[in-house]
Amino acid sequence: MTVVNSRLGRTKIRCAALAETGFTAGIAMSVALSAHAQYPERADRVERVVRAIVPFSTGGTNDITARLIAPHLGKLLGQQVVVENRPGAAGNVGIEAVAKSAPDGHTLLFSATASTQNPALFRKLRFDPINDIQPVAAIAEYPYAIMVNAHLPVKSVRELIQLAQKNPASLNASAGGIGTRLSVELFKIRNNIRIEVITYSGTGAAALAVATGETQLAIMDATPYQPFFSSGRVRMLAVASDRRIASYPNVPTTAEAGLPGLRAGATAAVYVTAKTPTGTLRALHTAINTVVALPDIREQIHKQGGTSEAFSISELTQWYRREIRTWKDIVARAKIPPVD
Repeated sequence: MTVVNSRLGRTKIRCAALAETGFTAGIAMSVALSAHAQYPERADRVERVVRAIVPFSTGGTNDITARLIAPHLGKLLGQQVVVENRPGAAGNVGIEAVAKSAPDGHTLLFSATASTQNPALFRKLRFDPINDIQPVAAIAEYPYAIMVNAHLPVKSVRELIQLAQKNPASLNASAGGIGTRLSVELFKIRNNIRIEVITYSGTGAAALAVATGETQLAIMDATPYQPFFSSGRVRMLAVASDRRIASYPNVPTTAEAGLPGLRAGATAAVYVTAKTPTGTLRALHTAINTVVALPDIREQIHKQGGTSEAFSISELTQWYRREIRTWKDIVARAKIPPVD
């Protein structure tokens, strides 16, 4: 089965396709034995624990994803996987901990936008995002959606753009953080429009602002907006992806709305320190893809509005470096001052 992923390019999905057949149990067992045979013990043999570092507090997408994957991953690796939240500096504290960890495959980073956007947002990092961090496997992509207040006189993305063009700087957009601010900046730059971005304390506050009319639109995760969809206070215009998502099957993609190439979202992935041996990388890559391909895991990801696919380490590395370049360009063009 071959698909096109909106961010990572074209590849064959082996694990995901096989998970839909009747051979899942046998395949998982085979991979488990292979991964266990290759996966290293700690050199000091003090403990058999793999640390899954989440660079944010509990309850967010990164944390939920890590806790969904960790128990199954531990079974395949034959070593306990413990989730450890290391918040601070917009995710940089946790990322640095992984970047500077021992290259023994026992410290993993579960991250989404922070790993690809922070290099563009911070002037000085205590790690090198290219030379100190290595992507291992993608878990899920969570596309953002373009939402507007229901009273705004637009029914499509094109109408929203036309309204912004006719009334420069008359629209305000909510952002629940710097990541969702950058998605609006991307939208502005791609369409040459002016929209004021107001950053709130979190996604919940940003969603409420759109629902009450304090702001007129947002481009972010749709989950906090669900109560406002049902009450008719917020309208979803499009999903910022190349394909529709199961949670909102009747909502068009930005490509279908006439804006091909306009994509925004969070790609949850696993990273390790860059000096990790190739054999360890491959064992982790195989094990994580096998976990993501399990029917119950895929169902949970889909319920959260995500899509799950498998990619090679090389493809993921290319995507990672391309994302960093893209966001550096967006930050520069939006004239966002970097954080010291």
